[in-house]
Amino acid sequence: MIVGAGPAGSVCARVLVKAGLRVALLERQRFPRVKLCGGWLSPPVWDVLELSPRQYSGGLWPWKRCHVQHGGRLHTVAGDGYFIRRYEFDDFLLRRSGVELIQHSVRHVERQGEHWVLDGLYRAPVLVGAGGTHCPVARQVFPGTRAAPVAAQELEFQAGADAIAAARVGEDGEPELLLHDDFGGYSWNVPKGEWLNVGTGTAEPREVLSAWATARAFFSEAGHVPEAARSSLDEAKGHSYYLFDPAHLARCEGEGALIAGDALGLAHPLTAEGILPAVLSGRLAGEAIAAGAPRSYPGALGGHAVLRDYALAHALLHAGIALRDRYRDSPLRRRVPRGGMRLPVPRRLSEASQAATARGFAWMFSGKPIPYAGLLRFLLRAAPSAIEKTR
Repeated sequence: MIVGAGPAGSVCARVLVKAGLRVALLERQRFPRVKLCGGWLSPPVWDVLELSPRQYSGGLWPWKRCHVQHGGRLHTVAGDGYFIRRYEFDDFLLRRSGVELIQHSVRHVERQGEHWVLDGLYRAPVLVGAGGTHCPVARQVFPGTRAAPVAAQELEFQAGADAIAAARVGEDGEPELLLHDDFGGYSWNVPKGEWLNVGTGTAEPREVLSAWATARAFFSEAGHVPEAARSSLDEAKGHSYYLFDPAHLARCEGEGALIAGDALGLAHPLTAEGILPAVLSGRLAGEAIAAGAPRSYPGALGGHAVLRDYALAHALLHAGIALRDRYRDSPLRRRVPRGGMRLPVPRRLSEASQAATARGFAWMFSGKPIPYAGLLRFLLRAAPSAIEKTR
């Protein structure tokens, strides 16, 4: 049994159906359904799906440039990726799975002997939880396994292709990103033909509404949302999800129950792109079950190159936070008297730093492996002592 027919659940179902197993896929919503999501697709997703972009029947927007608003300037950066509409993409994956959908909202999950039983109605020896952030399998079978969630406020709406073309920064499908000043999140504005996806994400959920107000004002005042469509931004809705943390992998399987995708918390720790890790985890879960070795799932997941990169990105992020916090409390910094002289940052250096930040952020959305990963892991192992010396 699989709970949740999103990308993780549908890909898992396809693997199991192809292996000749009997599969029940339970989903509370009728498909196709609206799903709040920017619709980022990192290029490696096609290899995981064993699919060519040409074989995808829904709307697909490739992009080669990313427009990053940072430090009061616009930085246009070369990149590589795709956008889809989740309304179409998830339905495509579900139909491709070859499994019949059972519309049912799961309330209660329990173990009875050698089987998992859902609401006293459905029974199977193996259970996969792929029901997203609020997946009942994750909550009831693996409680407390995920870190604190992040928050987003967004919507996707029709505004007319001509109006969007006149307002957008670049070509169709090219994302405009607004890096928040405190680096606590970012906002986006993505044109998709006659559709526009606008949203904000923050690491601190309590800050999402104020960040959304700032982003909404910025995109509107810059003229990057068609004037006639700006009232549509009133309809933005909030949701939460979990970013990747290596600790999440410690308990993703037990007694024949597995969790995948947003139910486990696998979104990229910096970009928050979650479709690639969802389909990857769904495929690996299905392969482990089909091989009769569900206990191999955690090792396959943690050892995969994509999630090894995510673990490195997570470590780099937290090392940077630790260094920042140490510097903030450093005696060297405290010795400068209030109102005293500080060495100014040269303007060119500041601009170069902003441009490098914009390039690095745009690059991460391409889903490419982190360069010099071995060296970075070595440096991180030495980082604790280096951070301690900044006291």
